Amino acid sequence: MAGWIGKTVHVDLSSESVNVIITDENLIRSYLGGRGLGVRLLSERAGADIDPLGPENPLIFTSGPLTGLAPMASGVVLTSKSPLTGTVFSWNAGGGFGRELKKAEIDALIITGKAKRPSYLEVRGRNVDIVSAELLWEKNVRACTEALKSKGSVACIGRAGEKQVLISTFVIDSIHSGRGGLGAIAGSKMLKAVVVKGEKELLPSNPERFGELKTKVLKLFDASPVLSKGFANYGTSALVKLLDYMGLIPSRNFSKRGTSFANLLSGEYIKAVFELEGESCPACPLGCKKRIKETGQIIPDYDSLWAFGFNLENPDFASVIGADRICKDYGLDPISVGSVLGACAELKSGMIEAHELESLLSGIGEGGKFGDGARRYLSAMGKEELSMDVKGMELGGFDPSGIKGQALAYATSCHGGDYLTAFMIGPEVLGKPLSLDRLSLKGKAGILQVFENLTAVLDSLVLCPFSIFALGEEICSALLLSAADMKISPAELLKIGERIYNLERTYNLRAGFTLKDDTLPERLFEKDQVSGRDGLSRKEFETAIQEYYHYRGWDADGIPGPEKLKELGLSS
Repeated sequence: MAGWIGKTVHVDLSSESVNVIITDENLIRSYLGGRGLGVRLLSERAGADIDPLGPENPLIFTSGPLTGLAPMASGVVLTSKSPLTGTVFSWNAGGGFGRELKKAEIDALIITGKAKRPSYLEVRGRNVDIVSAELLWEKNVRACTEALKSKGSVACIGRAGEKQVLISTFVIDSIHSGRGGLGAIAGSKMLKAVVVKGEKELLPSNPERFGELKTKVLKLFDASPVLSKGFANYGTSALVKLLDYMGLIPSRNFSKRGTSFANLLSGEYIKAVFELEGESCPACPLGCKKRIKETGQIIPDYDSLWAFGFNLENPDFASVIGADRICKDYGLDPISVGSVLGACAELKSGMIEAHELESLLSGIGEGGKFGDGARRYLSAMGKEELSMDVKGMELGGFDPSGIKGQALAYATSCHGGDYLTAFMIGPEVLGKPLSLDRLSLKGKAGILQVFENLTAVLDSLVLCPFSIFALGEEICSALLLSAADMKISPAELLKIGERIYNLERTYNLRAGFTLKDDTLPERLFEKDQVSGRDGLSRKEFETAIQEYYHYRGWDADGIPGPEKLKELGLSS
């Protein structure tokens, strides 16, 4: 295993210093890499009361033990304390940035401080340099990426991040954007971009066995209809028709369930109208990003189709594409942007027209009033109850009152309204990797914590979040042994996932979050007057929360006790 361990690189922008150490083997065994390693490093280096936009809040890029080797394992995880939510936050990003970081033999790149002038980091092989970005400052993502892409894979911010807009994000290679306000953290550090180009050839420790497992993994992907028939053909827009059929697409800021124009934004319709080609992350067989062949424009993911289409009751596909493009160029989270615009429309008892989107989004990207997210905007207007968020992060385009395990997952997520900490749409809507009754909370508490633990493992191996439709802890255990000579049993992997989740929980508790934050917007407990569907039962939901705490080994206030922390090796 020691041959796999790389470096932990700490860059202090204030002093312009670069410190390199060999990564602690015990950290790798206990947290794997990716999300787990990032959260552990964050908890060590940043107190939970730290100012997210202060120079001491670290911005951490991490690779994983399977990065650059296994299919769907070329990305990177970014971790920090979120300025949007005040919680711990990790983003598992697609693309090839993580592979290049791994080829540079870096397990973790930790960035603190504040540069004296606009700067970017250039990682080339064993060299890490702080370079002036004064000619790139005030440029948006496409221009910045174009200027730097010859140097390697580019993670950069647009003008929104520079202006510390709280719903801004990094964008990787102009395509892969995230959530949590990480772009604002970079802006506060005067950090425009990180560019990485590695040199080391990545080879598995047991090539023959790894080759056999790789073939098996590809067969598992092919055997998953969600991946091979859905996402491979249509991208995540494949979800539209099924969600519409089940009445699970919320609109008008979650005041309405269902839509009358699902077909106009569905994957099937888009593919029929445009000639598409796949855009794959390195070594990924899916190509779930779809590009219009004639124009080169990337088709929006489901998140943007919902945010600027269904949520705003806007059937104009061209304007949705335009809004998605502006978000990626400014470096904005489309879910949060669409949510705050939906809330604004409700507040004004009107609609946002398609032709208004471009100017509204540009205004947000330039630091306009909606840029701090729905909760802050609505609180300033005296209407915080209209904010459809959990812990300050806006919910994605799935109606949790009709997907009750997902409702519980939203409430218990350490990130806030991030559906990817446990994508319960998989089992409850798609029936994968197992089928669950979406309209019942019975038994969900115990199942949910297993999904959360497994997701934490996949994020720490830095496997694509969609890999959960095909891979479990057994195949991951075998991959680790053949790729990195890491002998970790399937049960031990899930224990690592539990350790990561509990570490995130204790960090948030120290930051001031309590069981009162493990809830959902009031609207989701109300009956939908349009569809007639009942909302969530508050009593049933609160009972499920207590059951969840029980399965987690926490007390009635959601606090991990000394025995649980000792069991997980988290006690001080």
